Amino acid sequence: MFWAAVLVITQALNVGPAGRYPTIGAALAAARPGDTIRVAAGVYREKVVVEVPVVLVGEGRPVIDGEGEGTVVELRAPVVFSGFEVRGSGRILDQEDAGVLVAADSCVVSDNLLEDVLFGVYLKGSSGSRVIGNRIVGKDRALGMRGDGIRLWNSNDVWVEWNVVSRTRDVVIYFSHGLVFRNNLVTDGRYGLHYMYSSNNLFEHNEFARNDVAAFIMYSSDIVLRGNIFAQASGHSGFGIGLKDADRIEVEDNLIVQNRIGLYLDNSPSAGDAENRIEGNIFAFNDVALGLLPAVRQNEFADNSFISNMRDVSVSGGGTALANGWGGNRWDKAAAWDADRDGELDLPYRIERLSDDLFARYPELRLFELSPAAAALDALGRFFPFLEPQPIVVDSTPRPLEARATPPGVGLARPFEKQDRSSRQAPLIAALWLGLAGISLWGVRRWPL
Repeated sequence: MFWAAVLVITQALNVGPAGRYPTIGAALAAARPGDTIRVAAGVYREKVVVEVPVVLVGEGRPVIDGEGEGTVVELRAPVVFSGFEVRGSGRILDQEDAGVLVAADSCVVSDNLLEDVLFGVYLKGSSGSRVIGNRIVGKDRALGMRGDGIRLWNSNDVWVEWNVVSRTRDVVIYFSHGLVFRNNLVTDGRYGLHYMYSSNNLFEHNEFARNDVAAFIMYSSDIVLRGNIFAQASGHSGFGIGLKDADRIEVEDNLIVQNRIGLYLDNSPSAGDAENRIEGNIFAFNDVALGLLPAVRQNEFADNSFISNMRDVSVSGGGTALANGWGGNRWDKAAAWDADRDGELDLPYRIERLSDDLFARYPELRLFELSPAAAALDALGRFFPFLEPQPIVVDSTPRPLEARATPPGVGLARPFEKQDRSSRQAPLIAALWLGLAGISLWGVRRWPL
């Protein structure tokens, strides 16, 4: 019996002035599966289409310039693509011109700089891929005419980590399941996160700041939002987090700050047997911390802190939020009496606003919703019981709001660790109060790019 051993030999192909190949395309034409192509520093004005499994690595940050037409780099095989500057894609939205288009499974796109691109990294039917450590800057166009910084379409079991995305339209996730989206920074766009028809995904330790909407999740289920920052959503909607027809969502240990509406709920959950849980978050300095439609039910609000919001809870169109669970939250407007020191305030906390009833009956008066006139009307209702409306929220076991003298950078510089929530929220609460004196939230967290 004869045994045959097959030895697979891979090679390194060098591109550049001192290399064998003058262009990346020439090296790809000669490459075999498993080869490594090393590209020296310089500017390569070419479209790169990779159809064989290789490692394509830039040394000294070589530039691939698409010269303003089409997609610059297209990966059609399992490829590692790392260390490049990609710039100059086309500008046509319906052709989805991109910096890097990934159209194969198990690709890695890492440590690249993408500038002046319409779409940044676009995964289209690419499962098991990794997008790690890239910086993506969109084209200088009107917001609605930009492409998406990172876009996932029908791409499952993908990891997206340590990317910085700015001045694009959205980060989009459609029809994609089993995603891990962690430690990313998304700023100055339309939707920090635009999400539909996807399930079983984790969003952890990200920051979505200065977007029109920080995050909006629709028609999806089984999602965890943990340890993120949703901040300064300033568009017409201005949602920190929006949930529409979203089931079994866990919103846990997030900082939701300086938005028009911190968390907005529309028909969420939508399934009769589903429940959403909102626990351990800090809602601070929002115009409205929680905005709900009247039919919203089966959400559990527990152990959250509400600090210096103009309004903590608003129910659009009248009605109450009593079909949801409320327990153990911290309210800065609650009477802070805990005589027996059991960690719960001695009186239930109720939100009762005469102005909500008035605005529900006369929507044209909503112009004055956040004005001193509305506050005066609510105060009047407390003094004259016959004017008192039905409560919007009743928290039967409110907890004291604690702000200890802890260094302000601790909670913002790194995600919440698993520890007692009182100790984990205290530094964030202290930092937020100090923020009133002019300490910025931005620049505290350090990003690797």
